[in-house]
Amino acid sequence: MPRRYAAIVSTGIYVPPIIMTPEDFEKKTGIRIDPGFIERTGIRVKRIAPPNETPATMAAKAAKEALERAGLSIKDIDLIIVGTDTPEAITPPTAAKVQVLLGGDKYDIPVFDFNASCANPVYMLEVGSALIQGNQRYNNILIIGTYAMTRFLRWKFMWEWIFSDGAGAVILSVSDEPGYLAGKLRADGKFWDYWGIYFGALKPIDDVLKDPTAPYLDLRKVYPPVNDHYWPILVRNVMDQAKISKDEITQVIFTQVRLRSIIKVMNTLGLPLEKTHWIMHKYGYTGSACIFMALHDAIEQGKVERGKVVILVASGVGYQQGAVAFRWLK
Repeated sequence: MPRRYAAIVSTGIYVPPIIMTPEDFEKKTGIRIDPGFIERTGIRVKRIAPPNETPATMAAKAAKEALERAGLSIKDIDLIIVGTDTPEAITPPTAAKVQVLLGGDKYDIPVFDFNASCANPVYMLEVGSALIQGNQRYNNILIIGTYAMTRFLRWKFMWEWIFSDGAGAVILSVSDEPGYLAGKLRADGKFWDYWGIYFGALKPIDDVLKDPTAPYLDLRKVYPPVNDHYWPILVRNVMDQAKISKDEITQVIFTQVRLRSIIKVMNTLGLPLEKTHWIMHKYGYTGSACIFMALHDAIEQGKVERGKVVILVASGVGYQQGAVAFRWLK
């Protein structure tokens, strides 16, 4: 039996139409955004989903574009994975609603949610690639990251400027040549109580309902510079596994939360800034969606070269980090 490989064959995004500027944020909150904060993060606007949009509807719109660009229909999909830490509900999974919005219920397409916080894109690609490579039942997997963090803000703190809404999707398909080359995941649960939406079974529901901060994003402690430290390690790890050189890399795309970190890490790696891409200046920070959105945008701008390697590097609170390397076959 010939060996099975996994490859990314298409991307799609949904960008909310509502744009909030620093001036708009100040009008809403009374808080002026420090210009230095904007420069460090690179975030110059927020994108906010209209009231009629939800994590599922945004995910479905990104997925429809990915399907169209791949020349596939929903009946060709064998599995739907939705990564989000801003779900429609604690349960049932957001992925079930996405399936129906796409018409996948007619074909009994299995679905599940994934939550490695904002590291979701890389974690989902690692899992999806393993499924395709190891199981003949999975030939096309629809992977979606969706983020609606503005619904979980209190609009009382300057750091809330960071967070936007949006969705990004990729289709991972079986291939007769290697797309997926390598992956490395890591986590450190000591940081579990630093940032999060601490609403769940942690304490009795009556106590939760009495706590006005419970259903909102809570920044409790400041993270040390874990991205500056570990991102280069993760990139070098997948490069070593895949036995690729710097010359073979076409793009390294990072979680889009802090532009200064991206620039610093590229310098540490000895890679030119032309080999990375960022979108936070026009889309804000879109968490579970941002890597797929940045990849899509880089493709649209002609920055992803066929036959070369794309490395995706993600981080999320908890915290989780990871990197995956794919040869771009399209």
